[in-house]
Amino acid sequence: MRNRLLVTVCGSLLVSTLSMAQGGALPAASGGIINASGLPGQTWTTIGNLSPIEHDNFYTQSYAEQGAALFGNRSGTMTLTPYVSVGLVLDTKGFKWNNKIEPRVGVKVNRLFRNGIISMGTAYSYENRFRSIESSAMILYAQDWFGWQSVAIRASRFPGSTWAAVGNISPVEQGDIIAQAYVTQGVVAKRFSKFTLVPFVDTTLSRDTKGYDWDNKAVYGTGAKICMLHGDTYTEVGAGYRRETRFGSGLTAGGVTLFTNFSFGWNLLSLRRGR
Repeated sequence: MRNRLLVTVCGSLLVSTLSMAQGGALPAASGGIINASGLPGQTWTTIGNLSPIEHDNFYTQSYAEQGAALFGNRSGTMTLTPYVSVGLVLDTKGFKWNNKIEPRVGVKVNRLFRNGIISMGTAYSYENRFRSIESSAMILYAQDWFGWQSVAIRASRFPGSTWAAVGNISPVEQGDIIAQAYVTQGVVAKRFSKFTLVPFVDTTLSRDTKGYDWDNKAVYGTGAKICMLHGDTYTEVGAGYRRETRFGSGLTAGGVTLFTNFSFGWNLLSLRRGR
């Protein structure tokens, strides 16, 4: 049985907290390993000015999740994973949709592939938007992530990834179905002893059923990032140009973006066995 699936790429990973922030494409699962057994966990943090329309607004976003892969098929390609998680978002301008905490308790069914994963899940979620409102509700969602030519493999030259997610994932926005999709493509410009320089392009599309301005947009970007991978720990620091259009209000803006991302994955069962 496969115990884990290597899917590291230089860029964003599986989106599991789509509703946490609306500034752009965000990493939402840490590390480079998706575990098919044991007690897998993940955490990530991203910081940056992610929305050109929200000019000079800097986000700090963090997510942590602990799961337990209880059941799986013999090949390890299907798993059932109960989990607990918490997401936190803060910004410097105090927008209500960007300042919140969201703990969850749920379960998801995962279908693992060689270079990605598809999940369907449900959870009881509590969302507190610090400056406005709080609410709790059951949520349902489907999501996927696929990557190619991992930057961790020295022969790779064109690392990239894509994800999509859809669901009623915000208890505060009750009855609102949110959908997002993201794709990024990079090219390895230079490998150094401790990091890799990767120019990239990326695109995010977001829609919802209630027409909230921050949930209906297109974001296009290009830039370069320094990617550093050490075991299951991944860090990137980058800069680029991003252009954002919001479909409802018609607002459009572009600007320079700076960002740093950190993620880490673990399996408590492996740690206990000394592996």
